[in-house]
Amino acid sequence: MASGGTSIQRRRRRWPFVVAGACALLGIGIFVGLVVLYPRIAASKIRDKITAKAGKLGRTVTFGSVEVSIGHAEIRNLDVRGPRDGDMPLVHIDRVDVEFDGGKSLVGSIALGETTVDGVIVNVRRGADGIDNVRDAFDRYRADRDADADKAERGNAPATLPTKLTVTHVHLLATDAQTGATAQVGDGDLHWTPGELVAELRTLTATTLNAPKASAASLRIKKQPGKPPEVALAGGEVAVWPKLALSGIAGTVAASADNPNRYIIDLAGGYGGVPGTLWTAKGGLDVIALTASIDLEAAKFQLERLAPILERSAVVDYQTTSIDTAIHVELDRAGAKFAGDLHLRGLNVGHPMIADREVHDLDLAANIAGTFDRATHKLELTRGDFVTRDVPFSITGTIVAPPRGAPVEPVDANLPPTSGPHGLKEVHLRLVIPPIDCQRVLVAFPTDMAPYLAGYRLRGVFDTDVHLDIDWADLDTTQLDGHVGIKHCKVISEPSDSPKRLKEEFEHYVEVDKGQWSSFVVGPTNPDFVPFEDISPFVVKSIMSTEDSAFYQHRGFITTEFRTALIQDLKANGFRYGASSITMQMVKNVLLYREKTLARKLQELFLTWHVENTLTKDRIMEIYLNVIEYGPNIYGIGPAALHYFGKPAKDLNPVEAAFFSSILPAPKERYKQYCQGTLTKWTSGKIERILGIMVKRERLTQAEYDTALVTPLLFAKDGSETETECMDRVKKAIKNARSTNPLRH
Repeated sequence: MASGGTSIQRRRRRWPFVVAGACALLGIGIFVGLVVLYPRIAASKIRDKITAKAGKLGRTVTFGSVEVSIGHAEIRNLDVRGPRDGDMPLVHIDRVDVEFDGGKSLVGSIALGETTVDGVIVNVRRGADGIDNVRDAFDRYRADRDADADKAERGNAPATLPTKLTVTHVHLLATDAQTGATAQVGDGDLHWTPGELVAELRTLTATTLNAPKASAASLRIKKQPGKPPEVALAGGEVAVWPKLALSGIAGTVAASADNPNRYIIDLAGGYGGVPGTLWTAKGGLDVIALTASIDLEAAKFQLERLAPILERSAVVDYQTTSIDTAIHVELDRAGAKFAGDLHLRGLNVGHPMIADREVHDLDLAANIAGTFDRATHKLELTRGDFVTRDVPFSITGTIVAPPRGAPVEPVDANLPPTSGPHGLKEVHLRLVIPPIDCQRVLVAFPTDMAPYLAGYRLRGVFDTDVHLDIDWADLDTTQLDGHVGIKHCKVISEPSDSPKRLKEEFEHYVEVDKGQWSSFVVGPTNPDFVPFEDISPFVVKSIMSTEDSAFYQHRGFITTEFRTALIQDLKANGFRYGASSITMQMVKNVLLYREKTLARKLQELFLTWHVENTLTKDRIMEIYLNVIEYGPNIYGIGPAALHYFGKPAKDLNPVEAAFFSSILPAPKERYKQYCQGTLTKWTSGKIERILGIMVKRERLTQAEYDTALVTPLLFAKDGSETETECMDRVKKAIKNARSTNPLRH
């Protein structure tokens, strides 16, 4: 018994040690599990969970590292990639920090706490085939979300959401290969709780190849459960075209209290970085129907407020110029409709393409309406009623542009262009001036713009109806027709320097060198003057064959040639060809200067009409042939005939007459042939072509034509200068050439 008791006592004494050992082993096991196995298992579970979730979206995931401790997980350098992401992943995240209930996690339950995501880069792209790298993921996400909803209804709820989510340093890059568009978000933050989502995006930009560019300093989006999001914009800018930008755009886009699908737009801004509110945009947007109704209004303001923009523009003396406009725009999937008014008062402009001096007081009032069809990219102006300086007129028509982002066709200098300015495909316009007193039209041209029209008084009724149709795919079908009803006007009073003075002899000025003017009398007191009856008829017939075949039939305008010249200019992609009659050329040489301005052209048209109603055709031809330039400091057919051929103008033969016609477009340059004593191959061929036209139009008999073909053209040279001296003289004349009229400077 004693030994048995001793054994029991011994076992009793060992038991605490066994329990202690077991507890120690259990503690070691728990320690090993929590410190060694738990992080590894949890990290593996996180990898598997994220990988599986991404797999459902058709994406693969790579991890830089996943580190887990009880109650906390950190993921670094997470990349999510898809099959169409290109060189950059769809999403890159620098770091994700997740807080969770550590105790619950030990028994397999997940209760997320606060989650922080930092350094997010999102790469959205659409290829040239129109397929993007995110749409399929969204489709899969919606399907998975619906499945989770079904599980929740069956009591098998999906994983819980975090108690708070914070995303910092978000950067977004979006590119579209179809349109060439790009969009970027430079930086952004997102804060979410179960009661509210707030996103702050900063430094936003959007650009396209051939559409407005846009940017914004910040965009704030706020979303609460059961309510549509609210959007607030600050520091926005839209470049309508390179030299005009809507800037300082700020305001809100908020949900309507009556319709959660409708948003109320309330934006305002300025222009070109100029501070202050100069326009407003108010209206509504339906995000389901994709329709919008917006009222754009620029209340009357002085252009002086736009001084930073206008100081380098054609607009001058803008301190008292004012503008106001109001336009209503309706948008839908098909396109847009617009209607509105504009008033511009006291506009002053100075531009070399308009006039050689500043033009003042160009008021304009407009009432317009039209549509834009998105599918055909057709802009139609259904109503364009304008009034400028008390003259009403209307412009209506359509313009067809290429789709945004359409590939630009390579330019072949040897082929006509396939599109017009800014890629235009078609233009169809109609200009109408209703019947109006002729004098009202005349005084509508400011004296600064049309000084040669000052002092005229007209009576009668004027009207205009002109149509223009251009299709760059087939320029030969271009149409330019209609009428300009100036023929119903009559001059009842005119200034002293009007074409009436050309009935008698007059003094004509030419600039023979820069700043050096010379003049000569066009009339009998000048021995170099040649009366019409003493000019070789071959000269008149040759000039008509090359310059104006129907000179004696029309009233100053070769209307059929306007269309031909326009087609040639369109094919040449510039204004290289004209439709000037001999009368118009005489007006340019005698009554006007030669700068290519809109003002000069308008005055030229009026004065041509007046010349035709004042002078006889023979007198017009007589003046023309006695003033035009035939070489350096050689003006008039009399001096030209003596200089080139040593004979009076009445004795010029068909070949010599054709030679003068051949040099008229560039008399100084082609004078070099006289210096060299021989004709170029081009000029010889040109003379033969002119002679061919003359015989074809019965301005030469067959016998005269046959004789002309074998008649040599011989220059009369007195040997007073060498060929080198002659060429140097020509080069100097070409360098210093400048055709102007000193009387108007």
